[in-house]
Amino acid sequence: MQAVLNYFASLDKWGWLEIAAMVVGFFYVLLEIRKPKLLWYVCIATSILNIFVYWHNNYVSMTVLQFYYIATAVYGIYAFSKLHREAAAQQLNKDAKPSAHHSVLIRKFDWKVGGVTLGIAAVVFFILAPILKSYAVSHGTLLFPSQPYWDAFITVGSMIGTFFLSKSYMCQWYVWIGLDIITVAVFIRSGMYWMAALYVSYIVISSVGIHTWRKNGVYVD
Repeated sequence: MQAVLNYFASLDKWGWLEIAAMVVGFFYVLLEIRKPKLLWYVCIATSILNIFVYWHNNYVSMTVLQFYYIATAVYGIYAFSKLHREAAAQQLNKDAKPSAHHSVLIRKFDWKVGGVTLGIAAVVFFILAPILKSYAVSHGTLLFPSQPYWDAFITVGSMIGTFFLSKSYMCQWYVWIGLDIITVAVFIRSGMYWMAALYVSYIVISSVGIHTWRKNGVYVD
């Protein structure tokens, strides 16, 4: 017990900030399961904390990614309201009792949107990775040789996952599970153990999310 107290007593402001980001981030993913409107506001708060955490740990691309998350969250607030209006109209047309507030609303995956998204993501990755490597080498912030490539891959993959979440696609869960496994390994390698623990919890919660969406999901045309 004393060792635990000594550990927390030894933490500097960056250590406490990482713990705060972990707690808020955990709450964010829990909300993602039911996808209430509050999810997007917590996403903004998480992103603001992560901007400082990732910048301090020399993950430039993942720092910039947080601004994308904030922009996507703003879009998500709009998309959430639009989706619920469409669901309400669809239920009225079917003379059904409204259940939008008790179910997870899911859109059918649009293969055209998915293909274009993956194509853009591939281009962004091959442009971003060399830039990150050059920056890390010139600024002496390279923690291990493959770090810039993983930074770019996680960043691009997270952009896809967040976009798919804003579109309410079921497949976003599978994207996140794959990325979270990679992110855990990268963060452990970088000594970011609190954030690694957070992403382990993300893997578990994403699995629960798949089950919940399958069980309670209502597809909206």
